[in-house]
Amino acid sequence: MPDLLRRVATLTIVSAVAIGLLAPLAARSAAPATAESMRLLAVADRPFSLSARSTLEGRDRPAALSLSTVSQPIGVEDLGLNPALATPPSAPMEATLFRHSVKTVPTPFSGNTITGKATWYCCSAGWRGQAVVALPGALGGHYDAPPAARFVTVCADRCAVLPVADYCGCYWGTASQKVADLSPEAWAAISDSGLSRGVITVTVHLGG
Repeated sequence: MPDLLRRVATLTIVSAVAIGLLAPLAARSAAPATAESMRLLAVADRPFSLSARSTLEGRDRPAALSLSTVSQPIGVEDLGLNPALATPPSAPMEATLFRHSVKTVPTPFSGNTITGKATWYCCSAGWRGQAVVALPGALGGHYDAPPAARFVTVCADRCAVLPVADYCGCYWGTASQKVADLSPEAWAAISDSGLSRGVITVTVHLGG
């Protein structure tokens, strides 16, 4: 019981001290408003103005003061169309012609005899295993099924009379022009060179 009384007494003393400390603050908050407070309250009660910002009041005043320090007045912005752009410079143009050398094209044959390059080819339909020749169109070459209607004499190391069995492009009219394509059997009939040589020189007698 004595401990309980001691605690009650201690709390009473602490409460009294706290109340004593808060009393001055309460008294100050209850004091009448000062003149400065009244001025601020009066400004806050003014009606909001939507008048033009050209008047030197409020936020416009600092802006006007800052512009007054500019040495050169700011001109009015021109929002009109930009002036026409200047025409770009032009330069005269002149065509230049260059001459190029042209490879000599073999001269077409005259008469009944022509000499030139010959190669070999596999075969023509219906003529496999036989000694035949294919000629450029300019020399009368065309496909002809057996029996042949035309014969020519082709000479290299020796001569042989061969049936015209087919047509070949033979690069006719170019620097790589050939005068005949020979079947393997025809190649062996007129030349001692192997097929691996690829190209030989021949003379074709068109009259037979």
